Amino acid sequence: MTETIDWPLRTTARPRRRKFILLLLVIIVLIFSASSALSYWVDSLWFGSLGYSSVFWTTLRLEWAIFAGFTVATFAILYGAFAVLKRAHAADLPNTHTIFFGGQPIELPVGRALGWAGALIAALIALATGAAMKSEWPAFALYWHAPATGAGTANLIADPILGKSLNFYLFTLPAWQLVAGWLLTMAVLVIILAALFLLISGGGRALNGRLSRAVALPWRGLSLALGFLLLAMAFYTYLGRFELLFTHHTIFDGATYTDAHVTLTGTLVVCFALIVGAVIAIIGGIAKPLGRWLAAAVAPAIVCYVIVGIAGWYVQTFIVRPNQLDRERPYIANNIRMTRQAYELDRF
Repeated sequence: MTETIDWPLRTTARPRRRKFILLLLVIIVLIFSASSALSYWVDSLWFGSLGYSSVFWTTLRLEWAIFAGFTVATFAILYGAFAVLKRAHAADLPNTHTIFFGGQPIELPVGRALGWAGALIAALIALATGAAMKSEWPAFALYWHAPATGAGTANLIADPILGKSLNFYLFTLPAWQLVAGWLLTMAVLVIILAALFLLISGGGRALNGRLSRAVALPWRGLSLALGFLLLAMAFYTYLGRFELLFTHHTIFDGATYTDAHVTLTGTLVVCFALIVGAVIAIIGGIAKPLGRWLAAAVAPAIVCYVIVGIAGWYVQTFIVRPNQLDRERPYIANNIRMTRQAYELDRF
């Protein structure tokens, strides 16, 4: 494979078109900014006329704080992962490349261009993520302004399965679910980025004839990214236990006999297996990064998930269904009792 490319010399530069495009982008940004500023100004006048100016400004500060926080955190995670992976695969990525314009060699800063491209893509994803999380400000507002533990009747009402107070389900759980979903999304993006770097490294070695079994691929980045993904999945799976109390069934809503006796405990086992897999992946990435460490990291969670699924199917099929009314009676009673409390029908 040749190291140089003959490129025909083109003398028709178009600086005017570039200036026009830049000016057009600036005008578009100013138009959208002016529209948003006008909307905020009208809203502030309306809230002020009703005597709720403090509500408007508190909401506005909260929205932009969430936007800024998640934008900065997203950019830090994505660009930090990009920088680490770029450095780990530096041996397989060219820093410069020579092309010929009219017979004259020109060095192109490939490494610098790749860095700018990574920063730009990370910034765009960060802005989109921040805007998406900004729209979820009510969940974070409820979390930050939730009543203190032990205050109010919502803390006195606890679910009969997990023993969590009503405040937890109304104020804490929605915010945690948003954070867990954000972390899982970041982990998926990081592992996709790690896989792309690994493919680029393998492709470059194959083209240069350096791909062999004697020279191992740099698995360290993918292994560490997998560890991050498994930890995020463990957190997301743990919060999924509480969603069982909102599951809709044919007869009633909430946890069933199988959920209470198999699924809840099995979910904890899967969470523990995911954490163990994350530790294996991280240790493998630090000590001796090999492809087999990836399989060893994923295997515990897969095995536990299959076992829990089989156990749940067995209990539901051979223990619950033959005598379903008797098995589900306590959980139907829980549903009726909590529904009566929610509508204050227990006072009659």
